[in-house]
This record gives sequence, C-alpha cells and structure tokens, in this order.
Amino acid sequence: MSAAKVSEGVGERSEFSLSVSRALRILSLFGSERPTLGVSEISRALSLSKTSTLRFIQALEMHGFLERDAEMRKYHPGIEAARVGNLYVGGSRLRRIALPILERLVAQHGFTAYLTVLQNDRMVILASVEAEGRLKYSVPLGAKLPVHSTATGQAALSTLTSDEVEAIVRRAGMPARTPKTITTLPALMKALKEVRARGYSVIWETQSHGVGSVAAAVPKPDAKVVTVLSLGFATSQVTSEGLPSLGETIRKAAATMARLLAQEEHKHAA
Repeated sequence: MSAAKVSEGVGERSEFSLSVSRALRILSLFGSERPTLGVSEISRALSLSKTSTLRFIQALEMHGFLERDAEMRKYHPGIEAARVGNLYVGGSRLRRIALPILERLVAQHGFTAYLTVLQNDRMVILASVEAEGRLKYSVPLGAKLPVHSTATGQAALSTLTSDEVEAIVRRAGMPARTPKTITTLPALMKALKEVRARGYSVIWETQSHGVGSVAAAVPKPDAKVVTVLSLGFATSQVTSEGLPSLGETIRKAAATMARLLAQEEHKHAA
C-alpha cells in the first residue's frame, strides 16, 4: 500500500472518530438540569459553527437519538437514547440487587433512596425508590450530580486515592451550589477523611437549599465502578442528633449490597 493511501486511510479514520466523538458529546450535554437544548447552546458548548452543529444534530435526530420540540425550537433525547441506555448490563444487575435494599430503606425511614455510580467525574443515578407523602426530595433517574457537593459524590471520592480525587476535581471543578458548598481541595480532603472514619458521608444544604443526604459507598476493593447508596431528605425532616443513626443505616445497607454482589459473583464463578 502506498504512503498516500495509508495517509488517506488514517485521515478518514481520524475524521470519522472526530465526528463520532462530537455526536456523543452532544448527547452527553443533556441532563436533568438541561433536559432541552437549542442549536446555539450546543454550538457554544462544542465550539462549533451552527452549520456544523446542525449537521450532527440532524444525524442524531434521524436515528432517533434526539427529538425536536417544534414549539420550543429545541431538542431533547429521543426514544432510541432511552432504549440504548436501558441496555446497560452492569446497571441492570446493580439495580436488581439494590432495589429491595432501597425499598427497605424507604419503608424504614420514609426518605427517598438512591443507587448511584461514579461515571465521567459525575454521580449518575441508576435507580431510586421514592418516599410517600407530600414532603419528599427526589432526583430523576439518569441525573448527573457533582461529586464535591453531594453526599453520594463524597462517599465515592472517599474510596479513591488523593491523586485520583485531585484529578477529578481539576477536571470537574468545584463550583459553589450554595453558601455551604465546599469549594477548595484542602476542605474537600478534610471532609473525605471524616467520611472514611465514619463509613458514610453527610451533606446539609451543600448542593440544594433545604436538602440533606447521607450516603455510603458499597465496599468492593476490586470494583471497576464505584457504587453508592444514599438517602435524600428535606432538612426539616431530620435533626442533627438523628444523622448518625441514618448514617449507620446507610453504611450497613451498603455492606449488605456488597455481600449480595459477592455471593452472586461466587455463584456465577462456580
């Protein structure tokens, strides 16, 4: 094969990879805080011209990964994105094992319970069981949450090395969500030390006003995915004296899930 043909092939692959990367980046822009986006917003986020951005959007729309709201003139994830997302095998297995545990937590305490995983420097909600009643705190499935300002994020970070934590924070940033948000690396490292000592994390209005949470990472030293269980509640529902009891409950629930995961892996290996 001539050098010209090799060069041409490499160029085509590079262009193709870049196109795929940009299309995937468009999909990753959507989340609970940004469920719909316009062409201009996507164009700015990707630093692309509107013409180029529209070509990627139209391709995603053609294949069902995006849908256009004619009235708002904006786009949102399509049915194909939901179908593919639901095929995540690891998530399905984690959800299957976690749901009975989440249901027991809700029955015991009356607060919404969550299963989340650390993915691309964010906490992604895989499953939840909502509490009954008029007063409740809930976050939609698939929502991506910051690591520095959430109980789930701090629980996940507590399982990592200092270098790993620093790298994540450097990429993701530490924006202030409320006046109580931790926004410096030394303060975060101090908080993570406390999380490791307790075995669970606690946040109180650091992510949203009037919202608190306790969380614990599922112990699994060789885990490729950091998995976390948590309870979310309105701060008016819990006193500071009641937090240790909630924390211990979520820590034990995470230990139970770790045991069930280990049992299933042993069964499949046998």
